[in-house]
Amino acid sequence: MSGAGCFQDQVALVLGVGRPPGIGRATALRLAAGGAHVICVDDLADEHGPGDTAQVPPALFEQIVAEVDAAGPGRALGVAYPHRQDWPDLVGEVVTEFGRLDICCALNGATGARAGDGPLLDLAPESFERCFAVNVTWSLRLLSAAARAMIQLGRPGALVALSSHAARRPTPNIGALGAARAAVEHLVAVLAKEVAPYGIRCNAVSPLAVGPSHLFPNPGLVTLAEREAGSLDRWLSRDVPLGRSQGADETAAVVEFLCSDQASYLTGVTVPVHGGAT
Repeated sequence: MSGAGCFQDQVALVLGVGRPPGIGRATALRLAAGGAHVICVDDLADEHGPGDTAQVPPALFEQIVAEVDAAGPGRALGVAYPHRQDWPDLVGEVVTEFGRLDICCALNGATGARAGDGPLLDLAPESFERCFAVNVTWSLRLLSAAARAMIQLGRPGALVALSSHAARRPTPNIGALGAARAAVEHLVAVLAKEVAPYGIRCNAVSPLAVGPSHLFPNPGLVTLAEREAGSLDRWLSRDVPLGRSQGADETAAVVEFLCSDQASYLTGVTVPVHGGAT
């Protein structure tokens, strides 16, 4: 979309490069191809972790960092942040290493029984809290830390968060996720107004129906489709006007646009990538 060199020498931090359904990886690859230095961040799985889609196998994470490093002329660094929320420290390390921060994409999140899936009446408190921590709190804290660094550096920048179509469509069994993503959209709109005087833009993307791939399953989508229509194909033909799933890169292209100068007058909005679904 933006062409080679669109992000030449810029520094981009991308949280969620290894989590399903692959939007973070696709975004990091696009930014790297545009010339950016990309800091790839994710929560790596271990035997003591909660075991939801927020966590990434270490081998997959290393593979993705290598792919991003090979995708463009800039550097790619991998940073494992398991169970940590000290985002200001992470942002500070990036600024110390590169002297700048231009882009921050919070493309993190989680689905699964331990991250809020299920009927609201049956949700365990820890599951609900995990859902909001991973889907809302981490995003806001990282984007806020990035914005503060940009302000201190006296540089404009672009912030992008990940939402979901679930924020706009009340759907049984994913009510906690929908509420969390709706909170993300509201916080993005408010943060955009607060940082606009500093030349910092803040937006979100809201995808639906990113199809499973060889690298990334999408268990939340498959479970929803099978529950509501019997199969993913039947659900897509019934609920998505375009009649198909999307690739992760189709949402990453929108993220790339929001990070670029081509979106220089766009802030405080959530862009739906829904295939026409309502």
